[in-house]
Amino acid sequence: MSGIMTRNGSPDRAEGSRFTQRIRRRYAAQLPQLPAGAPTRQTMLALFETLRAGGSDTGTALRTMRQLVVERLVCMDCNEGADLHTVTSTMTALAECALDLAYQEACRVLDAQHGAPLSAQGMRADLCIVGMGKLGARELNVSSDIDLIYVYDQDGDTAGDADGRGRISNQEYFGKMVRAIYT
Repeated sequence: MSGIMTRNGSPDRAEGSRFTQRIRRRYAAQLPQLPAGAPTRQTMLALFETLRAGGSDTGTALRTMRQLVVERLVCMDCNEGADLHTVTSTMTALAECALDLAYQEACRVLDAQHGAPLSAQGMRADLCIVGMGKLGARELNVSSDIDLIYVYDQDGDTAGDADGRGRISNQEYFGKMVRAIYT
């Protein structure tokens, strides 16, 4: 241990973690952008917007946000004795927030390329993302993976661009969307 202290003057026990050291070196400029305390959906969204405004693309901003949130949880666990509920609720909020942001970005990109996915009646078709396992139970921890089921509600085709080009089936559209969210 290097003798680094936390803001409240107690020893920084998280400093002994190679993960924490690596994150602190790599994201030194971004760490202060996450307010003190347990990250919430609102602080994560604000962090994401700050990262995007700073020039990060969506994928980079999401990965950076994850690293900063996990570093914060390690520090809270090691230095403050964070309880299990704080860790699991924060990790669940992170997963939900990241999925929402990835979904929104995928919609934006795919709608620009192919138009909105439409039902036979001309209504927008939607994708539902169902969290299973620990995500569904809101019990994610820092090493959990997430199990998801993707379901879209209407068959049909996309609208295409202004000239009707780029039309694809809703099945193709949502397949592309799932791949975009996954990556």
